[in-house]
Amino acid sequence: MSCDSLNESRMTIRQAGASDTEQIWQVIADAKQMMRDLGRNQWTEEYPSLDVIAADIEAGAAYVMCDGDGCVAAYACLTSAPEAAYAAPEACWLTDRPYLVIHRLAVRASYRGRGLARRMLSYAEEVCRSIGLGTIKVDTNHDNTQMLHLLQTVGYVRCGTVSYGPRGERIAFEKPLDRRI
Repeated sequence: MSCDSLNESRMTIRQAGASDTEQIWQVIADAKQMMRDLGRNQWTEEYPSLDVIAADIEAGAAYVMCDGDGCVAAYACLTSAPEAAYAAPEACWLTDRPYLVIHRLAVRASYRGRGLARRMLSYAEEVCRSIGLGTIKVDTNHDNTQMLHLLQTVGYVRCGTVSYGPRGERIAFEKPLDRRI
């Protein structure tokens, strides 16, 4: 399938399957290239890997946004599995309740600037509520200016930092979806 032309009609978000792997990998490769071009250090040649994406799919945590032609335009891992790095005392979380985590949010290069990352974050809120959770946590690199801006624009609160060891520290965010904090 060629994803060279843009067909923004009938954009849908769904859980990804193994048949989406090649297109997801292209979205991730696009994001890695953009980060390299901008001198960012969040993603490397080794991470995220094809094995990581396959594990996301296997766990049922992989979600894709597809255009009207079935082209994967955006990807995110949405999981309720606790993130070990989030237990570190450097982060000062707003809540101590179970949470949804957003990992590896990426948009295909030809679709950037169209609000798809914002739509994926909104969808994450739907998933979070549908599984009975009330808060979302996410982290990003200090130099990922677009993501930092987006998270703050849509109501995420900066909660300190988390460490991924050799992969570095990330800025931690949380967004409670209900009023009880």
